[in-house]
Amino acid sequence: MPPVDRLAVYANAYFARLHDCLRDDYGATARALGPDAFHDLIKTFLMIHPPTQPSLRHAGAQLAEHLAADPFAEIFGRRCAYAADLARLEWAIAVAFSAPDSPVLARGELAAREPDAWAELRFEAAPSLQLLSCAWPVQIARERFEREDADATWSEPPALDPEPTHLRVWRRDECVRFAPITGLELDLLGGLRSGESFAALCERATHGVGEADAAARVAELLSSWISDGLVARASRRAD
Repeated sequence: MPPVDRLAVYANAYFARLHDCLRDDYGATARALGPDAFHDLIKTFLMIHPPTQPSLRHAGAQLAEHLAADPFAEIFGRRCAYAADLARLEWAIAVAFSAPDSPVLARGELAAREPDAWAELRFEAAPSLQLLSCAWPVQIARERFEREDADATWSEPPALDPEPTHLRVWRRDECVRFAPITGLELDLLGGLRSGESFAALCERATHGVGEADAAARVAELLSSWISDGLVARASRRAD
């Protein structure tokens, strides 16, 4: 083969490898768009956003932004109106999967705390925790994707109605999970992830449930977060 033709073999193989990796990361997005449209999406995406790091794990970091804001990607939004939000969820899943391991807070550790210490108690979120606010309930499409066989195809994207949706994504027992949450839980998880004290979290909650119910609501959510493995540790500033 002439040198130019031999070089083309490697050039095409490089794109094929990137395409396959991104299809693995964005499985539901690829299925919603269809194989031909997804191929074209990845081709235009890589032309505008070529990889800048050696690891392929980072290659698709800007795909959701590309779908949402790049004029070249507008055509894919016509095929699937919620493609950008679905890609955001799938990238959050990929990030959660590769996040560092961390300890998981046990309920007994909190039971040993003196009641007077709770106001200053601060919590560290699991590194895998991701928080999203979307315009579509895209977890429905991703859940359908996960229920189906790997070789399944969609003649058209699942029908969804636009609806403001908040999601948390995290890894537990080597499995990435995601769930819709309320705006209040989103706000409180943001505060927890920022290292705010229990008292500060209660102050946040007053805007949603009132002062009388704030502490009970935060304690209830904290209990569910611990059960789900979202909290790595708790400590006082003086610890």
